[in-house]
Amino acid sequence: MLDKDFTTFERQIEILKSRNLQFVDEETAFKNLRRFGYYSIINGYKDPYVEMIGDREQYKDGVTFEQIFSLYTLDRNLRNGVMESMLEVEDNLRTAVAHTIAESFTAEESAYLKKENYRSGSKRGAQFRRDSILAKFNKILLDDSQPVKHYRETYGNVPPWILLKKASFGNLVNFTKLLKGPQTDRVISLFYGIPLQVVASATGLKDLFMDTLFVCLDYRNMAAHGGRIYNYRSNATFRYSTILHAQNGISQADYRVGKGVTGLPALMQALALADNKNPALLLRFTQDYHVKEHLKIYPQDSEYLAKTLTWEETADN
Repeated sequence: MLDKDFTTFERQIEILKSRNLQFVDEETAFKNLRRFGYYSIINGYKDPYVEMIGDREQYKDGVTFEQIFSLYTLDRNLRNGVMESMLEVEDNLRTAVAHTIAESFTAEESAYLKKENYRSGSKRGAQFRRDSILAKFNKILLDDSQPVKHYRETYGNVPPWILLKKASFGNLVNFTKLLKGPQTDRVISLFYGIPLQVVASATGLKDLFMDTLFVCLDYRNMAAHGGRIYNYRSNATFRYSTILHAQNGISQADYRVGKGVTGLPALMQALALADNKNPALLLRFTQDYHVKEHLKIYPQDSEYLAKTLTWEETADN
């Protein structure tokens, strides 16, 4: 009923009580339902705490609204950590790509935006992805926001490090995928802080780099839209990698049953390989700190969260 019909906050509490959910402080629970919404708190975070009795969903004995809200709060903090981490990854990628294309094609927009410099990519309808992205970039050149307008009017040219500041993370990642071999190698070299010759000899590094970017993009989008993060299984996945998986003790057999295919543990380990360790460290700290805070009050959730937030449970359950 609550999914389809309007229900007052008082009635929401009554329904939850009828399903065996306990309340420590109804007044505070009422305020939290009013502030954050039944759907966000209950529908988003009840799963570990409910069981089916016949055809009726009921809360397990001893579960409280406050316990569910604590898990919701943990995840909200983790979502903020994901956003902060992804912003830094985006900055690092933007800098590496802008430096590379300026180095390769000059900083003149008439040169670095030539479509011949990039792979065409997949085709959507009648248009290649390259042409779609370059059209968006050319639209940015006409933008009246700063600093694009300043560079256009003052210098008659918008260099790539200014243009890419206005590109979305999605467009930036997809543009990176269209770089040709030498430019891809250079971006990877900058992103990981390793020499070009190492990039050329590191088996699977290019695939891991692109997989990392698309997993980052998916997590960033999920976090930006208020989605649940702590047990999210990204639609973007990691291909099996000796660099990422084998070095973390994950065999190909483990991978085939879903271990390390996606999930926060895989993402954090992938980001830890980058030259800038801050995004990985921030994600790890945010997760560990807020999990610890939740478990101080609800230690009974330790087994569930341990499975959810380690490599063991990166397969869909």
